[in-house]
This record gives sequence, structure tokens and C-alpha cells, in this order.
Amino acid sequence: MAKAEKLKKEIDLLSPESLDEVNNFVTLLLSRKKKISLEEKKDIIEFLCGSWADDKSIDVIFEEIELQRHAYSGRKVDFDVPA
Repeated sequence: MAKAEKLKKEIDLLSPESLDEVNNFVTLLLSRKKKISLEEKKDIIEFLCGSWADDKSIDVIFEEIELQRHAYSGRKVDFDVPA
């Protein structure tokens, strides 16, 4: 069996989420072969910086960080220990 046939069979078994990851990876590889203008780089950065903005699952993460941030009292500092 040729490598291409094995790869096709493996791709057929992937979930839709995994296919999206593979697609993004391939797109990234293909985009590396061509020169990207400074304006295109800025557009990519702008797109990626806000990519999580509509992700509601991240709210839970930030809430947990906020709770832990207020619960942590810091490390104990002992001024009596010689330097």
C-alpha cells in the first residue's frame, strides 16, 4: 500500500475537530512557502489576537484565576533568618 493511501485512510478516520486542526496545519505549511507582506502579517496577528473573544468556555478559566488570585495570601517571609 502506498504512503498516500495509508494517509488517506488515516485522514478518513479523523473527527471533524481533528480535521480542522489538520487543515489549519496544512494551510500554515503552505503559507510558509510564499512570502507574506507586512500588511498580511498584521492582518493575521489581528485575527488571532481576538480569536478567543467569543469563546464562552474561557470565562470559567478567568473566573477560577480571579478566585485563586484573591485567595492566595503570598508566601511567608521570615525576617529573622540570617542572609
